Amino acid sequence: MSKESSFNEIDILKLFRSNKANSSFLNGIGDDAAVIKIKNQKLAVPCDSQINNVHFKLEFSTISQIAFRAVSVALSDLAAMGANPLFFTNSLHIPKGFSKKEISLIKKGFIAAEERFNVQLIGGNVASSKVFAIDVTVIGSLNNYISRGSHKDEKIYVSGNIGSANAGLNLLKMKKMDKELVQKYRAPIPRVELAKKLSSKGFLSSMIDITDGLAIDLERLIKFKRKSLGAQIIWSRIPKSLNLEKYFSKKKIFEMVLFGGDDYELLFTVKKDKQRYFENYVKNNNLNVFEIGTTNPTGDIFIHKNDKNIKIKNGGYVHKF
Repeated sequence: MSKESSFNEIDILKLFRSNKANSSFLNGIGDDAAVIKIKNQKLAVPCDSQINNVHFKLEFSTISQIAFRAVSVALSDLAAMGANPLFFTNSLHIPKGFSKKEISLIKKGFIAAEERFNVQLIGGNVASSKVFAIDVTVIGSLNNYISRGSHKDEKIYVSGNIGSANAGLNLLKMKKMDKELVQKYRAPIPRVELAKKLSSKGFLSSMIDITDGLAIDLERLIKFKRKSLGAQIIWSRIPKSLNLEKYFSKKKIFEMVLFGGDDYELLFTVKKDKQRYFENYVKNNNLNVFEIGTTNPTGDIFIHKNDKNIKIKNGGYVHKF
């Protein structure tokens, strides 16, 4: 193989993105899930990988927890589109030495996900591998899907505490335990039901799930269609677990919240002319969403903290090769 300059997942995405028109493929490559129209039905189809020593470590989670997590994070991409989960398939990469008992634990995790999220396993593939990995493809139905790509002067929201999952991972590395934080890392819960409620009313202009970090996913959200967009977010408005302060410094908390990833909370913007209706809907239905800032035409993303505006530089997790 020839030596080339280093590249990352963003470069690969650019390589595979196609501008070719296809009446059945509605949103193009690069969104949280592919949206396909078949007759009068729209389907959302995302896929996700969980690889040992990349997305998880066997020393930190049981095999059944890893299998549950593999389904959960794939479903989070469906949530980001406002879709209703139906089915999933998987591809198991099994290293030598795995026992039948360990394989049964994978099945146990899948069954737990089926029961928790009302989704059904319908098939897959098994291959021998040097590393343990699970690839999951999920299929969901939708009516009107929510894509990425915001407009200026729209308010920005998140659906729950940010930074908790990365805190849980750091605690596991430190051989410490906090049930709330570690559970957020081991078993993230995709916000499927909340997303369906929010997307059904026509309030939202864009949505994404927080996979690689608030900062980088906010950039992906607002700049998907308009590279000139920027945002102003406010540190004090970002929901955070009080447990973070028990274990970490203020500097470390700042890094985990902005750049940590693995939270799988929803991050979305609300149409400017729908703001009042959205706020009433949230209040009347007791929905847990939190306004954290506003989009603007500056092209940059700033965070207001301690009476200062700090420009957020590129951060978050990106696969490099």
